Amino acid sequence: MKHLFLLFAFCCGAISTYAQDVENLIQIPAAELGKLYKSASFNRVSVHDPSIVVDKSGTNKRYYVYGSHRASASSFDMKNWSNNNWSYGVVNGSRITTVDYRQAFVTNMTKKVRVLQGTDTVEVAFGNFDGQQWRYTANNADLGGNQWAPDVIWNPYMNKWCLYMSLNGDNWRSVIALMTADQITGPYIYQGPVVYSGFHWTDLPNQTWKQTDFKLVPGLQQLSALPGRYLVGGSWGNRWPNNIDPCVFFDDDEQMWMSYGSWSGGIFILKLDKYTGLRDYTVKYTLKGSGDDTTQDPYFGTKIAGGHYVSGEGSYIEKIGKYYYLFMSYGGLESNKGYEMRYFRSSNPDGPYKDAKGTSAIFTTYQMNYGPSANSNAGNRLFGSYKWQSMGDAEVAQGHNSALLDDDGRAYLIYHTRFANGGEGHQVRVHQLFQNASGWLVAAPYEFVGSPYNQDSIESRQICSADEIAGTYQLIPHPYRIDFANKAYQKESEIYLDAEGNVSGDYTGSWTISIDNTSYILLKLAKKGSTAQTQYTGVVLPQQVSGTNMPSVSFMAVSTNGVAVWGTNVDGKYAVDYNYQKVKDKLPFKAYQQVTSDLDLTVPTYYGAEVTWTSDQPNLISNEGKLMVTPTSVSTDPNIKVTMTYRIRKDNYYCESSRTVRVRCSEADAIDKIYAEDDVRDGIAEGIYTLSGVRVDNTASGLKGIYIVNGKKKLLK
Repeated sequence: MKHLFLLFAFCCGAISTYAQDVENLIQIPAAELGKLYKSASFNRVSVHDPSIVVDKSGTNKRYYVYGSHRASASSFDMKNWSNNNWSYGVVNGSRITTVDYRQAFVTNMTKKVRVLQGTDTVEVAFGNFDGQQWRYTANNADLGGNQWAPDVIWNPYMNKWCLYMSLNGDNWRSVIALMTADQITGPYIYQGPVVYSGFHWTDLPNQTWKQTDFKLVPGLQQLSALPGRYLVGGSWGNRWPNNIDPCVFFDDDEQMWMSYGSWSGGIFILKLDKYTGLRDYTVKYTLKGSGDDTTQDPYFGTKIAGGHYVSGEGSYIEKIGKYYYLFMSYGGLESNKGYEMRYFRSSNPDGPYKDAKGTSAIFTTYQMNYGPSANSNAGNRLFGSYKWQSMGDAEVAQGHNSALLDDDGRAYLIYHTRFANGGEGHQVRVHQLFQNASGWLVAAPYEFVGSPYNQDSIESRQICSADEIAGTYQLIPHPYRIDFANKAYQKESEIYLDAEGNVSGDYTGSWTISIDNTSYILLKLAKKGSTAQTQYTGVVLPQQVSGTNMPSVSFMAVSTNGVAVWGTNVDGKYAVDYNYQKVKDKLPFKAYQQVTSDLDLTVPTYYGAEVTWTSDQPNLISNEGKLMVTPTSVSTDPNIKVTMTYRIRKDNYYCESSRTVRVRCSEADAIDKIYAEDDVRDGIAEGIYTLSGVRVDNTASGLKGIYIVNGKKKLLK
């Protein structure tokens, strides 16, 4: 993907946020204020480790997420979710009986499989494998809490829904089991194990490697003893996987694959038999590498990521465009343990997978690869912990994602997130994914709430013009090495993109758009005061601010070092109204307040808006809120009204409102200008007025006394 970019003049000097021609300012009518911005809410669900699948069998396409601890939810629009139940079943004669999960994994229904013997493919008895019995349960006997991170896929060759469930056990003694159903909600019936781990242990006499499918695997059938490479005791995790977290997919040639594994020896991938959904026992994997650097194994298949007990789990592979993208989560899943999503890509389903820096997803030594002490930045960051101003709480510890390229060309990222102030509670989130001009993924900064844009939209036209892109942006970068223990998250900086391609504000630099009728953007940014620029390539398009109805122009980009950056320019009209609604009840002083000291005119602002004040009597209270006279408590001194007008502005939109206060001072203090008695303006005699707006005259209602007019005393009585 090579694209030309229109290069604007580069400028690293600061530019005023409001450098536009003041003649272009547009005032929002008072009748519209408070009616533009509205909050928006969606039905939320808690599904840990959500794996996405689409059911197209009904009248309306329906999306499902399946997660750990038998949680599931569904949605018709990828934004409103409802909890969903699915069931287990067993076959009794010609009937399927719904059962509890404790009875679900005892007897597998697959009785025969095809295996490779020499150069021939033959059918042999599969045997029976009690999946529940295999797990190491000495420290954790509850199967209910150890059904982790399933993946569901429709298999057209079996005409079944296939659910791949992790049955987790301690000491790496885990197994991934296949269950199938005619309906996506079950009942799911146990077909058999797909791959085991931890079969080197001999501490429990009724659990040995001979009870696994080991001797069905090509090249291992004739073995009478477990090869020494598996006899590593407590060092299993340095070399071999813990067999949980499956991801099953078809490649472009309709070959079925499963990636799997968690931390430990890394992420591996196997070919599956699409006619049984189980491991393809006709595929032989040659041993490659040695010791802890084994990269291919006859039983476990091909290593594609991780190793040496480097953090990494929840692999998910999705083909988007011409690349297979491998997603992984690094860190611990708790809110203060640093969970974060990264990705690599490859032209082949089984790798090699690399990031934008060219770094392999496979580790050859132990590395700390997340958090402030990380010495490895392998993997592009999709994004990290963050908080937009419209959010009530920051997202932290996002991870264990899945991804979907839908049949309408839209690509999605689906993950669970915890919150900075929410304990260990978690919810599902969905963001749209795009590819930049180099084919690297970028995630949209706001949740998906419906969008007409897909990758074809980006590549076929310039959705936003330079004038539409210009404006005040809230910027969130997503660097590596975040202080996760303190639930650190990225907050907004503010930058201004002008229509000539300059960037100013908290970052300086330039921005360019593609000139070949696409929606790609290139940014060169340096922190204010620094000359060290980072180049980001991404896309720019309209979005809607999460939790609101506010439109925005947003860019999402990634650097060649794998660091993501988001920028969002909320529509000026909506941003002004948003600020008006937030400010109007939180002004720093009350209506008709008696002012005895300087006014604090500080008010919070959001999404790049600015608030300025104007006093109608600056000789009493300045535009900055400074009290210009000495207030008195003498009851005979008048209470003079001062109107403070505030203007809220974002880009070329603004609104105005006011609040009146009172200042008690002597009448002499109130005189700000002198009028001649015969001053006539527009045919009306001006006369003399006090600053409280009262005309000084000889009428019954006038104020009597001595006044100075043009330096002369005037007596009114």
